[in-house]
Amino acid sequence: MPFNFRAILLPDTRADADTYWLGLGFIALADALRLTLLDAGLAMFGWLVILFCLAALHINRLRDAGRQGPLVIVPLAAGVAVKTIVAVFAVTLAILPGFMEYLEAQGVDINDPAQVQAAGQDEALIAGFQQLMIENEADTLAAFSAGDWPSAVAFWLTIFAIGFWFARLPRKV
Repeated sequence: MPFNFRAILLPDTRADADTYWLGLGFIALADALRLTLLDAGLAMFGWLVILFCLAALHINRLRDAGRQGPLVIVPLAAGVAVKTIVAVFAVTLAILPGFMEYLEAQGVDINDPAQVQAAGQDEALIAGFQQLMIENEADTLAAFSAGDWPSAVAFWLTIFAIGFWFARLPRKV
């Protein structure tokens, strides 16, 4: 059976297991190109297109297996949840060195965990660091973009892991 591009673009056909795997690979490649080539605004629009195509592909796979369409929520929700967790973790790790430098510049002994914890709860220090992040837009954007690739890899690992379940669903005529 030839590859059916319609199965990854519109939720109105059937996708057998082979078409499903090829579709996942094609969408993952499109996501990698999105991260590499597009700036923030277009990348966000591209992300919505990626999610739509993923939903269409999963719906078409479920249709081929004779299952209900709402089951499409499982891989999408799991993928987005894992992506969010990894992105927050990666961005936190990217911001942490700058925060520690800021605390040190404010007279906090960063080798004393009690002082660091107290400083982390000081609203004036936090507001000052937020203002510093606003003023240094380039550094802030670099820190936030540190979560792009790790979260994308985590998302796709989750999608492909759930894909083994979807691909193994027996075909119902």
